[in-house]
Amino acid sequence: MPGSEAKGMDLIMNEWPLLIFTISLQAAIGGMFMLWLFQLLNKDSNLAMFNLFKIPLIFIAGLSLIGLGSSFAHLGAPINALNTIRHIGSSWMSREIIVTGAFIGISILTTVWTLYSKKVSSWLLFGGSIVGFVDVYCMAAIYSNSLIGPWTSIHTFLSFYGTTLILGAVLIVALLTPNLFKEEMVYKKKRFFKTALTITLFGFGLHIIGTALFSPMAETAIIGNSAGVTNMTTYLVLVTLRWIISILGVSLLGYLTLSTYKKSYISIAALTLIVFVLSEGMSRYVFYMLGP
Repeated sequence: MPGSEAKGMDLIMNEWPLLIFTISLQAAIGGMFMLWLFQLLNKDSNLAMFNLFKIPLIFIAGLSLIGLGSSFAHLGAPINALNTIRHIGSSWMSREIIVTGAFIGISILTTVWTLYSKKVSSWLLFGGSIVGFVDVYCMAAIYSNSLIGPWTSIHTFLSFYGTTLILGAVLIVALLTPNLFKEEMVYKKKRFFKTALTITLFGFGLHIIGTALFSPMAETAIIGNSAGVTNMTTYLVLVTLRWIISILGVSLLGYLTLSTYKKSYISIAALTLIVFVLSEGMSRYVFYMLGP
């Protein structure tokens, strides 16, 4: 990473817009992947898919635009993004801006196409998912190529992909649940919940592996970084609380998957999403606390 870019990062790492940017974009990317997966597993008519997907696609496009707004907030002005793009050959931030723009464009195109034609394009969903996963890699590469020791760990990649899968799964569960019940698609609901639980557990596993590889470096940074986290107790409390909330979220999603009690499904699905947004937000907050 060029020296000027590293210095620029030093000024923005602890800003809230950056946290909102990564969380919003990763939730949108994971959500598009889950919609593609749902369509792959269920060969329903275009009208049925349109009725199920129109609200989730609007949410995904909305999250993408929230991420775009947050990126402008932490870059300072849109013109700064244009200036950064010129360093695409040497800067991961330049690559991230380009790939993020491509994903946002695809998410909006997919939403507009679906609402206009009343058809869901599996190719747009698949293409958006691939571009999105590349975008997550670019996001993580910015930090892994920085001068901040804890961020150069593989934990950064595992954490970002884990968050993408978890938030994407629970977001689509929360958004699809009302229509799945309205249409009485009980079999599809159960199968999709099982798929979402599997994806969530996989993302949870990525977090666990990343944390196991990350801990020694994190403790060294906490003890020695006077500009970052100076209180080991505070750090451990936040990390422990985050894991407790994550386990609660997995338990709620497991309940949705296994339970036959229907009356509270929609409320529990919404609560599961809120719990995971809180836990993943805390995870990202702690990640940034280890910076300068």
